[in-house]
Formats: sequence, structure tokens, C-alpha cells
Amino acid sequence: MDTPAPQYDKQDLRSFLTEYEASHPDQVMRVSQEVALDYDTVALAFELEARKQSPVLIFDKVAGSRFPVLMNLFGARDRYAAALGVTVQQLPQAWASTDTRPLPPDVLTTGPVKEVVLTGDDVDLGYLPIMRNFVEDGGPYVTNAMFIAKDPETGVRNASFHRLHVKGKTRFGTSLHSRRHLWNYARKAKAMGLTELPVVVVIGCHPLITIGSGLWKGPIDADEYEAAGGFLGEPLKVVEGVTGPVEIPAFAEIAIEGRLLLDADEDEGPFGEFTGYASERSTRHALEVTAILHRKDAFYHTMVGGISDEHTMLLGISQEARQLKTLRVQYPNVTAVHYPKSGTCLLHLYVSVKDPAPGEARNIALAALGDNLSLKLVVVVDDDIDVFNEQQVIWAMATRFQADTDTETIKVGMGAILDPSNHAGQTAKLIIDATIKKKPFPRRHSLPREATEGARRLADALLR
Repeated sequence: MDTPAPQYDKQDLRSFLTEYEASHPDQVMRVSQEVALDYDTVALAFELEARKQSPVLIFDKVAGSRFPVLMNLFGARDRYAAALGVTVQQLPQAWASTDTRPLPPDVLTTGPVKEVVLTGDDVDLGYLPIMRNFVEDGGPYVTNAMFIAKDPETGVRNASFHRLHVKGKTRFGTSLHSRRHLWNYARKAKAMGLTELPVVVVIGCHPLITIGSGLWKGPIDADEYEAAGGFLGEPLKVVEGVTGPVEIPAFAEIAIEGRLLLDADEDEGPFGEFTGYASERSTRHALEVTAILHRKDAFYHTMVGGISDEHTMLLGISQEARQLKTLRVQYPNVTAVHYPKSGTCLLHLYVSVKDPAPGEARNIALAALGDNLSLKLVVVVDDDIDVFNEQQVIWAMATRFQADTDTETIKVGMGAILDPSNHAGQTAKLIIDATIKKKPFPRRHSLPREATEGARRLADALLR
């Protein structure tokens, strides 16, 4: 049913920012000094990371931009947890369980994203503050581009993130190298004799929409707007497109409508990727822009590129939730999983398991490798090891692992195409079983609980 949009809504990015800043004032940094469009915003994000800080960044004055720039929204785990209303410790389980309640979207007659609409000769990508992140980048890039497309046969909606390289006034080059749903949609459309696939690129929306659609890893026949409704706890509010058939989140900051061209190539790259390297690998897809929509007072929401906290965490947290859920179907004694930043939050995985049976650690690792083609290394540890504390994982490897008996190597398998060490999309895989295998095993040293609790109270008092 078509309904009008209210002026303020819980599905609004601003509502989340307002609530988060009120509860975490030290985690939102507003920059009033003018900065250059290229490099400066990203340089500040990396400088703060080097100082062990990763706040939300809002730049009020970016040279040449009519919009304030929002960055690093997803640079800390507590922001994902805050969006879901849980603690950081509860995050993987909460994420894994929330996608079980899909809700069809609610189509509104209009919404804030349609306050300003540019079509025809007014369409010009120079209107947006699209920036270079790194010296090695081939040009300006939209780094926070959530693509929305429909299966050309069934109409099911998919949301996914892909980099966008500005190649002209109305032209982007993009890469679908993840080889997932949008890539399959494009292949299907071409096989059906179509020459283009309509898409919408959403820039800036409530984190639960990003989590529930763009980052959600569901089956190809699942509608990801409906999945977003499950995360929101209410139907996602959308509006009809202006120049295409793909609906747009009504409270998005900016949306770009266009056509993915199936019979045209567009050189794209290089681009500073999550691996920490400039990647020139690309599927060389072309996107022709037909409309730009935005709120009157829109934020331009960009993402810190490269091997940043934000870029890697966007990869890792969604994978952790999905992998925890899938592994527990067969192995309910899996207690936690973690994609560490040291492994780019995609190529390495740590898994903890309670009382593994002989050989079970290897089975769990093999299941994980089969579930995520990008993985190169899986380390399995006992449940007394905190997989989110890398020092503990390495300690378990140092004291519970022998290289001659506790490893398995798979010489050839599909791998991440952006891994610079891969061979034509293939990679070797390594399993490390760092669980306790011989019994009895020496006990870990410990302190009385009363002493630990007393020390915590004393330390709190001393460090005030």
C-alpha cells in the first residue's frame, strides 16, 4: 500500500547518528576546518587509526563540495552493536538470528531522497564530492556504493557493495569480482538477450539497512529488501525509481540510478583495496547514470578505503555472523568465529570449539573453507581461547600445536581474486589445529576470582 513519508523516521541515518553521538560523544568527531577533496579525509582516518582511534568523522567543509562528508561510520564494532541494540559480545549471534524474519517493503508515494532530482542534461557526476582515496587510484571513486538490482527473471532484489570509478559525466567503471549475486544477475540478463540491467546505487542510509541488505549474505533467491525489514523490525520504506524500475530506500541520503551495460567494457582501476594493495583486477563493467537523487541537506557518505578499520570490518563482521550460523548447523559446539584484521578480515579465520572430538577441528576448518572461497587460513582453538584476542590465538598455536601433525594443506582451491598472491583466481589453503589433543594436558595458571574482582575495583579507583 502506498503511504506518504514522514519527515523523520527510525530508518533515517540521521536518527542513528543523533542517538549514537548522544550515547558516545567521544566517538563522533566533527571537523570544522576545510580539507581538500582528495586524500585529506582518508589521511585523517588513517592517522587516527595509528593513534588507536576510529571515530565517526563528519567533515563540514570539503573544498569544492556542496555536501558535508560523513566517513568511518562502520569503523568500530560497537556501532554495529548499537544499531542492533546489543552488546559487542552479542553481535555475531544477534546478527545471525535477525535475518530469519523477512518483511516485504512498504512503498511510499514519496520520500526525502526525492527532494532533489537531477535527470537528463542535469546529470553530472561532478555534482557529487567523489574523491581519490590513494595516490595509486586510477581516479575518483565512490567507495560506499550499495548497488540494488533485481533478478531479471524473478524480480528478487539484491544489495551488494562494489567500487565505482568515475569515467565521465554520466559514466562509471565498476568491478563485480566478488562473483556473487549481482555478477550472476548480469550473466543471466545477458543470456536472456538483454543489453542492460537497471540498478540503483544508494549512498548513505541507516546502518540496519546496510547490515540487513548490502552486508547480508543470504541465498540468491532471497529478497534483500525483505531481509532489511527483518533487521529493522518493520518493513523497509521505499519509493519508486525515477528513471528505472528499482525501488530506493525512502530515507537514503543520495541515490544514483543507472544501467549496467552488458555489451560494453569500461577500463576501471587501479584501486586501493582491502588487501592493502592497489588492485588492477577488474571485471570492467560499465554503468551509465540516468538520474541523481538526494535530500536537500544530504550527507555524502563515503567509506575509508584500503586496509582501513572501516573497509575490513565491513567485510569481516558480516562474514562472522553468517559463518557462525552455518557452522553451528553441523557443529553446535562451535562457540565463536573471528576474521582478524591481520588477515584482511576475509582471508584468515579463527574458530573456537568446545570439547572437540578427535579430528573434529579439521572437519570444522574444512567446512569453513568450503563456505567461503576467499579463505586461505583457518586456525581452530579450544573455547578457553578468545578468538577476538589475537595474542591468545597465537599463544595457543605456540603451546598446543605441532607443525608435523596439526596442519593440513590444500594445494589448489578457488580464492579471492583480489589476493595479490593468488594464481588466476586459485590459492592454496592451510588448516592449523591449535586445540589440546593429548590428555592430561598442563593446567593454565589462574588467580582466585575474589582477587581478580578486587584488583579490577582497585585499578578502576587508581586510574580515575
